[in-house]
Amino acid sequence: MDKSSLGKVNFPMASDMTKKVSHDYGLLIEEDGISLRGLFIIDPEGVVRYSVVHDLNVGRSVDETLRVLKALKTGGLCPANWTEGEDLL
Repeated sequence: MDKSSLGKVNFPMASDMTKKVSHDYGLLIEEDGISLRGLFIIDPEGVVRYSVVHDLNVGRSVDETLRVLKALKTGGLCPANWTEGEDLL
């Protein structure tokens, strides 16, 4: 596989060529025509359950995103820095 290839992806991906999504989610810096780095976890009913927005020079943490997703899936109250298998509040 080519190093530039993502390989098989098991989730939907989208492009935002019109910048409508960036605008709608408050990420678009209109005067520059660019978007901040945003990540949203949206449940099957369309409710945003988690969002984080970083400045352009800050990357996102895959580990933290997975931790938050697992916490959301518990349906319980997870303390700060909770990890899978730990007690809920």
